Amino acid sequence: MFVNWKRSLTLVGLAFVALAVDAGPATGSARRWAKAMKSGSAAYQEADFASAEKQFKIALKEALKFEMGDPRAIQTLIAVGNLYRAENKLDVADGILRNARVVAEVWRGPTSPELAATLNALGAVEASWNQFSEVSEAENLLRQALALREKLRGPDDPDVATTLRNLGELLTNEFRPRYAEAEPLLKRALAIEEKALGPDDPAVASTLDDLGVLYMAEGRYREAEPLERNAVAIFERTLRPDHPDVACALQHYAALLRQMHRDSEADSFDARAFAIATNHLSSRHDP
Repeated sequence: MFVNWKRSLTLVGLAFVALAVDAGPATGSARRWAKAMKSGSAAYQEADFASAEKQFKIALKEALKFEMGDPRAIQTLIAVGNLYRAENKLDVADGILRNARVVAEVWRGPTSPELAATLNALGAVEASWNQFSEVSEAENLLRQALALREKLRGPDDPDVATTLRNLGELLTNEFRPRYAEAEPLLKRALAIEEKALGPDDPAVASTLDDLGVLYMAEGRYREAEPLERNAVAIFERTLRPDHPDVACALQHYAALLRQMHRDSEADSFDARAFAIATNHLSSRHDP
């Protein structure tokens, strides 16, 4: 991400309590959980992490009242883990998701969609550390998630595409790049997303951006440019103008243009990315 949000969240204690409470079904709690998860997810997608935190706290509190092993509790822990990852609190995200993995394995089983989702989220966190061996834990987790999701949902499901993209991003890492392996994964993810979600979905833009970054790293600038240009356009059409994903794509496009010796164009995109970052910093410090 172009911008990292670093805040001290207070969900760890609640997360561990959620694993040990069996309060039976509660219709009111189910409604409150669903409402909070919907609101929190919407805020998360808008990168409004303060609001997402507030809603996920409510959801996690209601999840305490569900039966042990209820899939909604696991879904909540995954949402919390993803939030920590987005805020660059990787150590806390790692702890939350490792516990979610244990709950999913014990209570939902080794071939459950909850375990697949947890493995995917945990693999993404491990990949974010940028500290991995040639055969990394992140890669192992993501490949497990991919195999399980393909088995459960078939080869053309958007969740499969998400894991393919995560794995492709990992293999494009600048420290130990494996571009030849990453490219077909990202191409497959893109084909799935375009068919299942439509050509204007932000997930499509994310994968286009990843492919553009890969081609840029390989010096394939002419192939990278239409991908980056399209990624920026999709993000701008589907997200608010100051969304960090817009800034990230703008920054990548600017870097590509500089490699192509088009500095004046690059300056314009860099300026827009900088304006988004500055806006986020100022909004965080507003009283």
